[in-house]
Amino acid sequence: MPKEDKGRKRKGLTLKQKLDICQRLEKHESRHSIMQQYGCSSSTIYDIKKQSEKLKTFFTKTEDNKGMEKRQTLRPAKLKELDRALFEWFKLKRSEGACISGPLLTEKAIEFHTKLGIQEPLCL
Repeated sequence: MPKEDKGRKRKGLTLKQKLDICQRLEKHESRHSIMQQYGCSSSTIYDIKKQSEKLKTFFTKTEDNKGMEKRQTLRPAKLKELDRALFEWFKLKRSEGACISGPLLTEKAIEFHTKLGIQEPLCL
């Protein structure tokens, strides 16, 4: 049986928006005004408040703050070592002015997966 629609569409908030909400809650801004601005429910605000420490920690460890404006979840990469190697390679190539395409990134991921001897399967 489908849930009853209460006229509210599901809205995915970015990590940056969630961090902004945490900061506003710390300043004792009313939940109601935050709910109105972001178009979310009080339970969403409560959930964000509950994970505020994780959000802050993630934000301080993240080198790519622009990614925070699009990313919506805190789920870590499954293959952290591969992810780290691929990101370092990507940063190096971008600093050299190289244009990185999706297929090239995929090719490098496969190469690093092999070189690092990772046992987990690579899902691309």
